[in-house]
Amino acid sequence: METYLTEEERLEALQRWWKENRQSLVLGVLLGVAIIIGWNMWQANVRSQNEQASNLYLQMLKASETKQTESAINLGERVVTTYPSTAYADYARLLLAKLRVESGDLSAAKAVLEEMLAKTKDDNIKHIARLRLGQVMLASGETDQALSMLEPLTVEQMGKFAGLYHELKGDLYAASNRPDQARAAYQAAKAFGEISPLLELKLDNLPTESKPSGA
Repeated sequence: METYLTEEERLEALQRWWKENRQSLVLGVLLGVAIIIGWNMWQANVRSQNEQASNLYLQMLKASETKQTESAINLGERVVTTYPSTAYADYARLLLAKLRVESGDLSAAKAVLEEMLAKTKDDNIKHIARLRLGQVMLASGETDQALSMLEPLTVEQMGKFAGLYHELKGDLYAASNRPDQARAAYQAAKAFGEISPLLELKLDNLPTESKPSGA
């Protein structure tokens, strides 16, 4: 390390160092300030968007509760279009699909849920959307297509929704006149914790289990 003999030499060395490095130091400080300001502005914008999306979604809920279906649908579409990156876009899509089903427009409900499956980043919401899509497809008679969507799913992929998936598969098998597979799916749903009087009724309403030929 260089040793200076006098205070004057130390001052001259400091002045040389400052002259050589001041531009990069100033730029570094300015860049740091810009990053902090940009981060704060981004956070403020996210908060603002969430608040505005929340207000619109609450209006949608109120319109839905008071049976103002058309108004609720319009509000929901505004949430999805204007604030697509917020969680409220997912909530709005779920309610939009429900409203479409209630109004008898299964095709529109299916489109909303398919879009939701493609765009949501929330795994739980994705499961709910897939289950509701399967129910809409069941209601519209698209049982084979719904089964094609559900059958490849593993237990690990189903996660905590496994019981609901198996019950839905049972409904689809029953609608396809495949009672043995429906029974197996319902029993699997029970094994995963879906125990309810309705599920028992579905099992009881299935035809008697077929026996192997020659038995």
